[in-house]
Amino acid sequence: MTPTIASPSGRTTLAAAILPLALFAACSKRVCPDDMVLDSQRSQAGKVAFCTSRADRSRTTWIQFYDNGQHRQVCPFLGGRPGGVFHSWHKNGTRWLEGRYLNGLKNGRWAQWSEDGHPVGDGEYRDGALVQGAPVGTPATCEAVTW
Repeated sequence: MTPTIASPSGRTTLAAAILPLALFAACSKRVCPDDMVLDSQRSQAGKVAFCTSRADRSRTTWIQFYDNGQHRQVCPFLGGRPGGVFHSWHKNGTRWLEGRYLNGLKNGRWAQWSEDGHPVGDGEYRDGALVQGAPVGTPATCEAVTW
């Protein structure tokens, strides 16, 4: 007998229910950076990917996608906290925000662009606080991700 699970439209085979996640895992080379592997238990096909370094398990990357499959944001983590260069894009694929996290906080130069590619913000951050320039917005989900 084939295992089934309940679904709003009736009963679905377990194989059909996990197929999208299996396809997502099969494409892990395209989803995760080359030196990382997809954590298929935490990832959600078409929504988010949790990637872990093959060599250093303290290095991880969280990737969020728009419904159209485009990257929304890429958050690097070190030791469970945002750490490294952060990138995000508008739904049309143009860059939105770029900056660096250090110990979970914005640090260094952060820049923001409008959907048509014009600069709208550029600020220098130290320990998460703006110290010079204009404040830069954030999708705000990177800081909320937990490992």
